[in-house]
Amino acid sequence: MITYTTKENDVLDWIVWKHYGTTAVLEEVMKANPDITYEKISAGTVINLPYIDTTIKPKKEVRLWN
Repeated sequence: MITYTTKENDVLDWIVWKHYGTTAVLEEVMKANPDITYEKISAGTVINLPYIDTTIKPKKEVRLWN
């Protein structure tokens, strides 16, 4: 598991997309971080980014905004 320390104005879907290349794994990252919400995250928050095999194509992308 990798950890990421947030910076000012970070949002979870961007962090997930930047690390995994997709937002389809957002729900799995949320499960690994039960104290984190979809809203803006305070700078200095440590987020656990678990190993997720992204070579398996997900059924759908998870989008927080249209």
